Amino acid sequence: MKSVTIIAVTVICCLYTSQLLAATTLTGFGFELLQAQLEAFESRMQKQMEQLQLNVKQTRIEVDSLKREAIEKLMHQDSGIYFVKLIPSGNISFEVFRDGSNNHGYGSNWTVFQRRFDGSVDFNRNWTDYKNGFGNLRGEHWLGLEKLKAILDTERHELLIVMEDFEGVTAYAKYDNFTIGNESEKYRLKSLGKHTGIVGDSFSSQLNSNFTTIDQDAASSCATTFRSGGWHSNCYQSNLNGIYLTGGKQITNKGIHWYYFRGYNYSLKATKMMVRPYAFHKQSL
Repeated sequence: MKSVTIIAVTVICCLYTSQLLAATTLTGFGFELLQAQLEAFESRMQKQMEQLQLNVKQTRIEVDSLKREAIEKLMHQDSGIYFVKLIPSGNISFEVFRDGSNNHGYGSNWTVFQRRFDGSVDFNRNWTDYKNGFGNLRGEHWLGLEKLKAILDTERHELLIVMEDFEGVTAYAKYDNFTIGNESEKYRLKSLGKHTGIVGDSFSSQLNSNFTTIDQDAASSCATTFRSGGWHSNCYQSNLNGIYLTGGKQITNKGIHWYYFRGYNYSLKATKMMVRPYAFHKQSL
């Protein structure tokens, strides 16, 4: 808009100058009159340009302020169920559970898409269930791959995974650029970005893997063998949708696992998988 205005002012100035040149003899008093008129015109244009620049700067300040206020408001939302409408993703609307706790210093407003803590919901489900979602938003649940895809498509998102063992030890891992494919791509795990957290990276080994379920399994039969839906490679280092087993340490390698937190023979007590716009990252630092 600013460049268009400058061009317009320049054109007007040229036209005005041409008219003066055509009407005035460039000698003696006529030249001095022309020069005075041009200087007055240039002064008026300069003042208008300065005012325009101030207006543009003020507008940017106001817009940035509104953005900061919106982010600040969202970052201090209480935990609970919220209704979201995702216009950029095709005017899709649904309910989600938002985590309003501080989450180990990473801040709040995380949208939970997977949560387990007591084994009350069976996660050994078919493709349709994992696509559409299941469970109770206030309890154990899987939001649904189609809803998760719609959220991730709106802008860059980060992923936070929080885990707890049966001894009360909590661990977490965060990734700063989480993306997945659409259903025709089997919701392929396309990107995770940079890993941070207090436990090692047990997810990147499954990058570029399709999401598989008991009725849409891969040749490796990981979903069938470990009775869980997930991004299975051959087969996994993390299986947070595995069989819920109590007591922690197990003689079996089937359960809820994050290899770099308790290994394959310890089934975890609780897990949360959550996403949040990356724009919130700088605000939470």
